Amino acid sequence: MSLKLIELQVAIPRSVDAAKSAMDTLNRGLLQQEYRSEEMRKKDKIESKRVNKNTSAGESLLHTKKDETNNNHPFKGQNIDYSG
Repeated sequence: MSLKLIELQVAIPRSVDAAKSAMDTLNRGLLQQEYRSEEMRKKDKIESKRVNKNTSAGESLLHTKKDETNNNHPFKGQNIDYSG
């Protein structure tokens, strides 16, 4: 079965189109994976900012409670015992 000149003129451009569509389908999975990983990276960044904000607020509360308890201690630091 031999191809005639007119059939070759039609067959060559169609094979190029088929190759392009095949490459697009192969790259589609990579593009989806890249998009999802970028979304996950953004979510992780937002979550870490939220956690850091919460922990810094919690630490400031802890420090204020600690300072208040040290300043109002009934006998600690009032008298020094030299007889020891």
